[in-house]
Amino acid sequence: MEGEGKILAKWDYILLLGESGSGKGTLVKNIRRFWLPNLTSASMGDIFRERAKTDPEIKRLTEQGELINDETACKVFADFALTHKPGLMDGFPRNRQQAINLIKFIKEKRWRVLVIDISCNVEVILERLLSRRRADDELHIVYKRNLDHKTLHPSVMEEIKHRADLFDIIHLDGNFDDEIVLSSFMLSLLRLVDMLYFYDLKRVETSFEVSEDEFTINPAINRWISGFLNSLQAKIDSETN
Repeated sequence: MEGEGKILAKWDYILLLGESGSGKGTLVKNIRRFWLPNLTSASMGDIFRERAKTDPEIKRLTEQGELINDETACKVFADFALTHKPGLMDGFPRNRQQAINLIKFIKEKRWRVLVIDISCNVEVILERLLSRRRADDELHIVYKRNLDHKTLHPSVMEEIKHRADLFDIIHLDGNFDDEIVLSSFMLSLLRLVDMLYFYDLKRVETSFEVSEDEFTINPAINRWISGFLNSLQAKIDSETN
């Protein structure tokens, strides 16, 4: 989507918030699979794990589950966002100061941002993380990240929710299967689209089909809604070009 305007004529950027193991990475994969195949995305965790290969201090912080300093985190986000718009960043902002810096950045750029906030029980997170066996998923680190999230995340959302002029927020329950989480996201997304674009939408190029190898209706729902959103995006793009 690089080089295009806004997502559904509304959002310049998407931010994905939640603990490691809450299902953020899976949601991004499903958004690409069902809706936005060319969406450019990055994870702050992946960026810093890559940097840790050559930076001993970042390596120490990532291995211990410590937060990277605010100045570095904000610069990494800004550099990526400015060169990949519209796009998606997973894992930023992580604390109140980063949220304040983000608000200043967005206000200066005159952007509007969609925030996806995934919550998940620590028991579910533990089960997922222990099964993937990543180096920084040791039990004591997982509990520290969980404590950090519970301590810092409320202040992040407090800053964001008071700036309705800059943000739209979708809250998701990450305890469910990924197909259900995606369906919840898609339906919430539809509710946020400006009604103006629905009035003239005479034809929707989408279909509802359930494959024989599917055991729930959710993949079909996700394909149907994605088809609707893509028809809407095509209409918007044709009017703005």
